[in-house]
Amino acid sequence: MSQPNIKQLKHEDLLDEKLRLQKVQQAIDNLFRAANSDETLKEQLEAATSLESFVEVAARQGYQLTVADVETLRRRTQQQAQLNSEEFDEDELSEQELELVAGGRSGPPLDIAAKPGSKPGPVPNLPPARFPWW
Repeated sequence: MSQPNIKQLKHEDLLDEKLRLQKVQQAIDNLFRAANSDETLKEQLEAATSLESFVEVAARQGYQLTVADVETLRRRTQQQAQLNSEEFDEDELSEQELELVAGGRSGPPLDIAAKPGSKPGPVPNLPPARFPWW
């Protein structure tokens, strides 16, 4: 009896994909940071109605993104958000617990993924929900 030809996932393959997606995320972060100080670029990004047009704008700015990589990153981001949401649903606070922690910080969100020892800064402007392709 023969076994189906199923590609074995290698640890190195997973690390390569993770590194590639981190580079894609970094390029997107840098592109949106640049748009914060460049009104023309900001308008071009806001005018991008498809993932393809977004990648074209990024390419004109010197960023090497592919539609496939950005789609993979978007899918992974949505999957992680769903997992986090499901995890949060299981750990909901009671009304009494909510009252105990009420208050908090106001202002722009902080980058909680900052390197240890560094001060957290504003979260980069990732593609907001208003982009139809994200």
